[in-house]
Amino acid sequence: MRCRFVIAVVSAVCFVAQSVAFIHAADRKIEFNRDVRPILSNNCYLCHGPDKNQLQAGLRLDQRDSAVGKLESGHTAIVPNDISAGELVKRITSANPDEQMPPKASGKSLTPADIETLKLWVAQGAEYQGHWSFLAAVRRDPPATKFTNNVRNDIDRFVLAKLEQVGIEPSGEADKITLIRRATLDLTGLPPTPAEVDAFLADASPEAYERVVDRLLQSPRYGEHQGRIWLDAARYGDTHGLHLDNERSLWPYREYVINAFNQNKPFDQFTIEQLAGDQIPNATVEHKIASGFNRCNVTTSEGGSINDEVLVRYAVDRTEALSTVFLGLTLQCAVCHSHKFDPVTQKEFYSLYSYFYSMSDAAMDGNALLPAPTLKLPTSEQTARMKQHDDELAALRKSITDELAKVQYVDPLAGAEIPAAALAVFRQE
Repeated sequence: MRCRFVIAVVSAVCFVAQSVAFIHAADRKIEFNRDVRPILSNNCYLCHGPDKNQLQAGLRLDQRDSAVGKLESGHTAIVPNDISAGELVKRITSANPDEQMPPKASGKSLTPADIETLKLWVAQGAEYQGHWSFLAAVRRDPPATKFTNNVRNDIDRFVLAKLEQVGIEPSGEADKITLIRRATLDLTGLPPTPAEVDAFLADASPEAYERVVDRLLQSPRYGEHQGRIWLDAARYGDTHGLHLDNERSLWPYREYVINAFNQNKPFDQFTIEQLAGDQIPNATVEHKIASGFNRCNVTTSEGGSINDEVLVRYAVDRTEALSTVFLGLTLQCAVCHSHKFDPVTQKEFYSLYSYFYSMSDAAMDGNALLPAPTLKLPTSEQTARMKQHDDELAALRKSITDELAKVQYVDPLAGAEIPAAALAVFRQE
């Protein structure tokens, strides 16, 4: 009797504790893309996602209409605002192996935090969002925060409000040596020099830190450090990447990216120039170099390779790079089948792929430094010499024009014209 009583008390305490925790957590606003989609995609989409060949029970948890609609069984997976009515919450909290989701055979399992998040999401209305990369950016008003003493700009308000939400006190301001070290490493990838540290320590003005940041943004090292992240995503490499892995001359594209960051080039212009710079009307050399983004793929000249297969690999590589860098999508899965997680079918992948498959380049790179098609450009030294020659030629042409302007033309036959009367007689004869 005592044992049963203890068990009952413990069960009641656990139930109350869970209920209190759920009520407290209900203050947290759940966002589908941030909080829910990762849970569903990792644990549920294989059987309840976009792949119609794997679909079970006619339920798609990636689409709200299916999730809240009637299923083949007559049940409903999700009843918004009611965690006790739908099958989703019932299955993920069930201890019955015949009902439990995900099933044990799948090798998947939800953590208590995952279950809590899904329950909160349903309780808050089970709102869905489109794929994050398809959502337009929205300007939001800076949130209020109790840490007003730490606010210097609106960005601080967003950061501090998030700290407040998760119960973290903001750290105190770092000392000046730490500040300049952090700023210099973040913006240039290099530590500050002793002279730079001394200058910052000696500057007691309120704008001292801002001046450091402005100086770092003007440094050529800024573009080199920031550009490396873009170059990694663009698959830039100084070698072909396969077979003999010989050197290739792609460095002008690298310099284009570095200069774009240093010049703070508008992102829309940065995008257009890389995707189709050579197709811009009256394209400049810089525009053509920018389109080297499409030439950063790994190439080969390996013996025994089949040309058609190599060209397919090139087109797949370019399609995947475009989607990852510019669309915010990972399309690799759609090479072989419709994507399991992102909203892309295999047909859509190859529709985009066909654009890149039409590019005119040879399958084999010949292990050459400049495999065709190429854009041969002068070096900086040659450009300087050409400018010098052009300036000298312009000066010579000007001197010739000036001398010619001084010459007065005198007709040598002036005054020796045939008299009109004689000319008339000549014509009559």
